[in-house]
Amino acid sequence: MQTGVLLINLGSPEAPTAAAVRPYLREFLGDPRVLDIPSPLRWLLLNAVILPTRPAKSAEAYASVWTDAGSPLLVHSRALTAGLADALGPEYRVALGMRYGNPSIASALDQLLREPVRELVVVPLYPQYAASSTGTALEVVHRELADRWNVPAVRTVPAFFDHPGYLDAVASQ
Repeated sequence: MQTGVLLINLGSPEAPTAAAVRPYLREFLGDPRVLDIPSPLRWLLLNAVILPTRPAKSAEAYASVWTDAGSPLLVHSRALTAGLADALGPEYRVALGMRYGNPSIASALDQLLREPVRELVVVPLYPQYAASSTGTALEVVHRELADRWNVPAVRTVPAFFDHPGYLDAVASQ
């Protein structure tokens, strides 16, 4: 039986356009772990201030870094997923899930758990813990797993900001 590895990251809009950025911002900034204010104020800020103006400005910023292959975050996250799958070999199934946007955490879990796995290893791709990144993504992982009948053992890789391998990699860049 294989081990499932779920890489989780923040996400990206589908395209660098205001029409694509708007639903992404709605989901991202509507998250109480991201905008930690009472929900009526969050709703008002999001719908009366941010969503009428910010999608166009954010789309310009996304367009300035977007590549022919798509969002840099998604392109590099997919490359990491493929590279890790190759390095780990056939005993592992590796999938990528984004907290906001696609591929979703739910679709990645569907892919990994289509057939039983011995264990699910969840790897947040954030070096440090923050409720607005790691916390919200793990919340979705656990919510999605709660709805499943058969759940494998689940392990989460902890924050790695101080791991020597990570520090060496950052220093070399």
